Amino acid sequence: MTGIRKRVTVGFLSIVVLLFFSGLVSLFELNHMSADIEVILEGNRRSLELSENMLDAISAHDRAVVNYAVFRDTLYSDSCKMRFAELAAHIDEARGEATKSSEMMFDSLRISAERLRAVVHELRTSRTIEHLVLTDTLTNGAQSFDGKGWYDRNYVPAYDATSNSIMRVMSHAQSFMSPRAERLSRNAYRAVTPVFISLVVMIVILLMFYYFIVSYALKPIIEMNKSLGDWMRYKIPFAIKAECRDELQELSEKIGTVVNNPKKL
Repeated sequence: MTGIRKRVTVGFLSIVVLLFFSGLVSLFELNHMSADIEVILEGNRRSLELSENMLDAISAHDRAVVNYAVFRDTLYSDSCKMRFAELAAHIDEARGEATKSSEMMFDSLRISAERLRAVVHELRTSRTIEHLVLTDTLTNGAQSFDGKGWYDRNYVPAYDATSNSIMRVMSHAQSFMSPRAERLSRNAYRAVTPVFISLVVMIVILLMFYYFIVSYALKPIIEMNKSLGDWMRYKIPFAIKAECRDELQELSEKIGTVVNNPKKL
């Protein structure tokens, strides 16, 4: 395989190989990007789920404390303990899936939750509410315990501290996703770059092919056709001005030999 046929075949095979490898690189990067997207979405979903569980647990604990301390419903005494156990379980679950960078935040959250438990436990073990309820039932005596005041003074600060710790954990989990999102953005550029480079190179190669075909194939053929027509009509010697190479040069020489020197043949 020589000459024009070889050049055309090698050129088109080069385009095919270039597009094939650029497609493989893009596919590889897109698979990486898809995996990163799945990790980010799953991590975000799991983080929101754990945070929502903690917020729901502390809200349920708050409702139990309000009924117990403010409304003096002694049936909620054990409920306060159960609700805090649920909150502690959700905190331990979230901490088990947390990164090392968030360990200090979970330590702070655990301390705040323990302070919250201690405040409620102190009220439960003091028997103040049970004593007041019994006094109301039997003697209708004066009540000295202010449940709402205790709730505002003692419980609300501990509750706010624990809630704020949960919110900080949520914010840290969201901020932890930011580097992964930035890496995802870089992967997207890496996935597109090979395709863009291949496109530019393919355009350049096609322009080279266009120049090659026009200069070394179409123009000589047009010149040969014109010169052969002039010889047939006006007996002008066959000659072409265009540059010929390879098979076209051989064809031009053979036509010139046949036309200009018929007696030699």
